[in-house]
Amino acid sequence: MISALLITAAMLLAGQHPSLAQAGENDVEEIYIARSVRRGRVVPSDFCAPTKTGFAPALEDQLSIHSVNVQASDGRMTGSNDKSIGDMRVCIGQAMDPTVLGTYTEGQLNGIPFTGLGDCRLVRGNQPEDGLLTHRCFLVLTGLPEPYVGGFMVSSSLYSRTPFGPDSSPPGYAQASFLIFRLWRKRLP
Repeated sequence: MISALLITAAMLLAGQHPSLAQAGENDVEEIYIARSVRRGRVVPSDFCAPTKTGFAPALEDQLSIHSVNVQASDGRMTGSNDKSIGDMRVCIGQAMDPTVLGTYTEGQLNGIPFTGLGDCRLVRGNQPEDGLLTHRCFLVLTGLPEPYVGGFMVSSSLYSRTPFGPDSSPPGYAQASFLIFRLWRKRLP
């Protein structure tokens, strides 16, 4: 009887390997992979006040966030504009380093409101073709509702001569950004 209990306990513990995705009520992390599309750009409004952002914004963007599809067999993306799952309002300002942009955003992802503060860095200009700019961004996420305790967002961005919408010029690139959101929840006792 004791052997049977030990074997059952070992089997249950083996099923709770920490590297596997969790699906229980005590999940502590949610990960979202999405695409953003720039819908508008304006001169910064009071929304981007330096007292709020911590820097002097030069631009204010409005972006929509969309779900993506990925092949389970190899991770290759097969669709990138399926469903609107959120939006962001972004304030962008030049830092001392000309390759760094101060970034402040407020938005919602899948109904979850957030505030993000961080920076974006120019990676390459005119790569992989003339007229394209590539950036990477890192934002610390705050202002999340309960039960979230924090998170971050990273992005890989490509902007073309066509400043708005999903279609690039030259054609064939997915603009503007691919995003990874990591949101952390309170651990239940």
